[in-house]
Amino acid sequence: MTEQACVDFTWGHANQGGQHDWPFVMALRKGFFLEEGINLHIQVVPGGDALAQAMGRGDIQVGRMGSPPFLTAVGNGVLPGKIIASSVIGNLDHFLFVVRPEIQELIELRGKTVGVLSHGSCDGHLMKLALKRAGLDPERDVAYRELWQDYNKIDGLASGELFAQLIVEPWVSLGERQGALRVVEPASRVEPHFQWGLLVACEDFIAEQPELLRKLLRGYLKGAQYCTAHPEETKAMICEYTPGYEPATVERALTRTLPIWNTTGLIDMDGLAVAVETMCTLGAIPRQLKPEALVDLSSLPEGAINGI
Repeated sequence: MTEQACVDFTWGHANQGGQHDWPFVMALRKGFFLEEGINLHIQVVPGGDALAQAMGRGDIQVGRMGSPPFLTAVGNGVLPGKIIASSVIGNLDHFLFVVRPEIQELIELRGKTVGVLSHGSCDGHLMKLALKRAGLDPERDVAYRELWQDYNKIDGLASGELFAQLIVEPWVSLGERQGALRVVEPASRVEPHFQWGLLVACEDFIAEQPELLRKLLRGYLKGAQYCTAHPEETKAMICEYTPGYEPATVERALTRTLPIWNTTGLIDMDGLAVAVETMCTLGAIPRQLKPEALVDLSSLPEGAINGI
């Protein structure tokens, strides 16, 4: 199908450059969205909270964000939306707490500055949980720098302006090779059962465009499953997509992350319940949301569990 005959559609992303992007990049390169009759465009709205606000205004119909900003937006009436699938980063095993190499004990972060995408994004909330687990008062013991469009960089850690972040691949492997950081632990040590990465859509769009939504998810899942089935091709794609990353860095990133990708789109409902409870505990949402009321998987293509 030619691009001229396809429907133009924009998918909103809360950030750019990490492994969350790779299924989309692969799907675009292999023409999986075009096969579904969709000429897909990606619009980056830095920060999950900002993306949720854009969706609430009707500027974007489908987005990729984490559960903290989504739950905050829904709980506070900003976004009338539903979870339509899990992203490949379904849980917190992918999200790594890293510090400057000289930080040997996390208590040494007291008085230091840590980086977050934004206060309302996933890492803004999870950073507080990680610091609290380390025995620090997350409201008083550290300073926060909101990185926004600079979130996908390790410059602050490399220069010593920042002393901790929560980041994903391939930046973790890049920082390790440069000697700019060391990995402390995955964020799953803070919350071992937590549904994090989400694909979400506005309720009106789900009701009015179910077939288009099914095609969007099918194209996405094809990209995710192709990446895991063809790691060498995925490696070559990422090296081209992120020039400047050495092949060894990409290799390390893929080895760490591809085996634990969620390529089914299915939601861990118990993990979503933990996410809801966590956001209530943090005071981000005023009431306990019902997890089952937040999810609509009706557009997940048949066969998503076993591959498409």
